[in-house]
Amino acid sequence: MVSLVPSLTETLCAVGGRERLVGVTAFCIHPVDILKDPRIEKVGGTKKFSREKLLALKPDLVLANLEENELDALEFLKSRVECYINGPQTVAEGIETLREVGSLCDASERGDQLAREAEAVLVAIRQRVSERVTAGGNPLRIFYPIWRDPWMSVAEDTFIADHLRELGGVAVPEYRGHTRYPVVTLAQAAASKPDVIWLPNEPFHFKEKDAAAIKSTRGFEHVRIELVDGDHVCWFGVRQTEGLAYAYRKLWAPA
Repeated sequence: MVSLVPSLTETLCAVGGRERLVGVTAFCIHPVDILKDPRIEKVGGTKKFSREKLLALKPDLVLANLEENELDALEFLKSRVECYINGPQTVAEGIETLREVGSLCDASERGDQLAREAEAVLVAIRQRVSERVTAGGNPLRIFYPIWRDPWMSVAEDTFIADHLRELGGVAVPEYRGHTRYPVVTLAQAAASKPDVIWLPNEPFHFKEKDAAAIKSTRGFEHVRIELVDGDHVCWFGVRQTEGLAYAYRKLWAPA
């Protein structure tokens, strides 16, 4: 197998399929030693991987994703090798990836076990969110940029936006268009009156200086601004068990 998606690489290894891996991208950093494994070839990035190097590995299956990988590259691969291509847009669909990947490497039992662990965390969070709503609490309005120059945010039909909803939040500015990652201005973000701004470390690596610059921007003077682990917010699959718990704590019990 070749995995072109970091979260799928991590999930495949978690269900027991590491020995079947023959290729990964340079961004597949989990498990932490995966890039040092001499048995596994590095085929490039998620967007710009070497098609020749990948095909030379003669994989029986390529793991890909509709957002991480470019459509023309996926079409090229589909005509030459069997592919598993997913594109979860909800937390529940992300968890289901564990079962799907488990079945791909004859590890359905392990995949189902890990999925049930993630689902248990999700059920507990949903209960807490429900209790907050019953007590009269409102969703926290969260500005979650994924890029700057230009600033880009998340539309409501993305995995990230659904993750924020499950936590008891809502992504702002609210966007319901064809573009899943719309370009926004800081003025538009301020006008959406966020309660919280989360600055992830991927795909764009926001830093303290970015948080300070936003804090000094008109309209954000009293908004809570935090750096967050982007992997825990946007990765699906096995990461969700830890990621859901991390993100809920970060939102409702910040240090």
